[in-house]
Amino acid sequence: GGAVIDTYSTINRQRSFGADVISRMQASNEGNGPALRKSIQEDLLAGIKALLDRNELKQENITRVAIAGNTTMGHLLLGFSCRTLGVVPFTPVDISLMKLPFSEVFGSDLLAAEVVMLPGVTTYVGADITAGMYAYDIASSERISFLIDLGTNGEMALGNKDKLLVTSTAAGPAFEGGNITWGCGSIRGAICAAEIRNEKAQVKTIGDGTPVGICGTGVVEITDALLREELLDETGVLDDDYFDDGFPVAETAGGETIVFTQKDVREVQLAKAAVRAGLETLLLRYGITYDDVAHVYLAGGFGYRMDKKKAVGIGLLPAALEDRIEAVGNSSLRGVIRYLADPEGDDAVTGIAAKAEEVSLSADKAFNEFYMDAMMFEEDS
Repeated sequence: GGAVIDTYSTINRQRSFGADVISRMQASNEGNGPALRKSIQEDLLAGIKALLDRNELKQENITRVAIAGNTTMGHLLLGFSCRTLGVVPFTPVDISLMKLPFSEVFGSDLLAAEVVMLPGVTTYVGADITAGMYAYDIASSERISFLIDLGTNGEMALGNKDKLLVTSTAAGPAFEGGNITWGCGSIRGAICAAEIRNEKAQVKTIGDGTPVGICGTGVVEITDALLREELLDETGVLDDDYFDDGFPVAETAGGETIVFTQKDVREVQLAKAAVRAGLETLLLRYGITYDDVAHVYLAGGFGYRMDKKKAVGIGLLPAALEDRIEAVGNSSLRGVIRYLADPEGDDAVTGIAAKAEEVSLSADKAFNEFYMDAMMFEEDS
């Protein structure tokens, strides 16, 4: 296997066109495709340059670049039309394994490398999920595993070498700090852990910076702490004292109070219900129970690992699986690294993408029932 020498991450400047893939698809369809493409090319080129400079690498020594992102990001980077992505039957232009010259993908001659776009499964289960399944041997193992990616689209996969089901559920961006009053990405100063005692919060921030907002893991930790302290009831209503103005979590450098509000709780409820209901539906459609699951890989770019006890505490994941949950962070990156180091990589990733069968949740009666049940903050019986 290959070793990671260095990583670079940045906030995607496409945010100016919308925080989620749906709004970016729309922006592309309204004529902003070239601007969106240029934006992502520039972000990626800046990252490549930074990695070359920091590690004193010669451009000519880089021979291959591999990319695994969601289907919309792949389309925007390659300049494909997004017209058919957002309308039934959600047909992508091309999500097969592609090998292209660097200049064609990036509009730049910075490298003379070949660029490999890893294959996606469907419009809503992209190459990032293929890469995650590959990273953890989900499609080649005897044992049955779950991969759950807590992004906006809450993609998940369940299976082993014999059968592989995938789906995506509209979780919304709460687990990435989105749509939260004081939410932010995984940046320095983002509240990533919290405890509440005697109605006072104690928090930890990324990089021990002064608090600036709340990232995805912080959102989960605060919700869990409010439930434990009974300042939040099982229906998701905050205590009277905090119902109007929110619960004070920390102070910014400028003396502003960072609060967690009633609206924020609702965002968490919707997100965790969607993920939990997706998980339950996949188990049902696969025909197995919790006992049959060997591993649950919890992925997502939180910048800080999610505490599995707290994920179970808010009902995001079942208590019965707690001892099998592993928070793995960026599974897509791990899959790409494995791909670059694996001589059989092409066959492996195309095989996974071909084997995976999509389960559509929107028309699934069971999903809707699970979703209503999962709205409550109740300990699993």
